[in-house]
Amino acid sequence: MAGDRFPVLWLCGPSGVGKSTVGWEIHTQLDRSGFVDTDQLGLCSPAPADDPAQHRIKARNLAAMWPHYREAGADRLVVSGILESAAVARRYTRALPGAAVTLCRLRAGSSELRERFLRRGWLTHLAEAAVREAAELDREDFADLCVDTSGLPAVAVARMVLERWV
Repeated sequence: MAGDRFPVLWLCGPSGVGKSTVGWEIHTQLDRSGFVDTDQLGLCSPAPADDPAQHRIKARNLAAMWPHYREAGADRLVVSGILESAAVARRYTRALPGAAVTLCRLRAGSSELRERFLRRGWLTHLAEAAVREAAELDREDFADLCVDTSGLPAVAVARMVLERWV
């Protein structure tokens, strides 16, 4: 974490890898942290044709929200959200001036990721797309940290992330 800049830990990875679960676990383990799931930041608008993942509105909403965490007494922010590429990651990090952003990619093996997705019981038709997205992320590798969640409970993954981040 960097000096007087506000630390932001961004957990990214494909759907089903455990971003929200691990992010919430990290948040509960840290005193004075804030937590944001970017899925919630885009719910207020239908997806425009030129931004189907709603990254523009999510980035604007995050930019408007994040300073208030510090004002409310948080000393860091944990964010969970899909980042498909380095370009998408830059869109968000540019919206956070004064933040020391660490991107932490969570990953899982293809069969485990598929099984987790199917076990949810909703949107199961998107399981193969999540596996393909994970493979793309493996090729691009733009994150500062990468933690494999395969076979691990959220508490153990959170501990591993914290050991590398803090």
